[in-house]
Amino acid sequence: MTAVWRLDHNTEDFNTISVDDFNTIITLHDGRRHRTFPRKDGTPELATWEPRHVWYHPLNFSKDKGAANFPSWSGTTVCDAEAKQVIHDLIDDYVEFLPLLSPTIPDTEYHVINILTTLDCLDSEKTEFGYFGSFKTIEKYVFKSHCIGETPIFKLPISRVKLFVTDAFKQLVEDNDLTGLKFRKVWEG
Repeated sequence: MTAVWRLDHNTEDFNTISVDDFNTIITLHDGRRHRTFPRKDGTPELATWEPRHVWYHPLNFSKDKGAANFPSWSGTTVCDAEAKQVIHDLIDDYVEFLPLLSPTIPDTEYHVINILTTLDCLDSEKTEFGYFGSFKTIEKYVFKSHCIGETPIFKLPISRVKLFVTDAFKQLVEDNDLTGLKFRKVWEG
């Protein structure tokens, strides 16, 4: 039996990171154009990725909150070196790790987890849809289990922002006490 979990960020207990430039596309000194955030459509970006400077924003930083292994960067999933080492072997065939620069966070290496795997596994006849204003939402997920197979992390073509993981990823994170993620079970089949 396979369970699918929606991956969310724990911003209540952990600080988030910020970037030095919030423009969606910037022009580099050599004239090339570069995205600040990954595209979220499964496109490989490592070959053209320019590392962004990130830090814990001093105005929003709370000493009561810790620094997570998976800090949120405006909803983009980021991992530190410890988390990358733990999850690398499980998800390396499905993602690419895009480096970030953190000059104000000493001795810490961060990477954006760019999900390359988009699975069209939603059973649209059995899935229950709703609306939030004019936006179509999913109230109850139903997946085609044969489609997921052993894929530990993926996106759906209709929702590029939400990330989904299977038990293997969730268990690995929990067994290694990695912080910063929340898992919400959305389906079991």
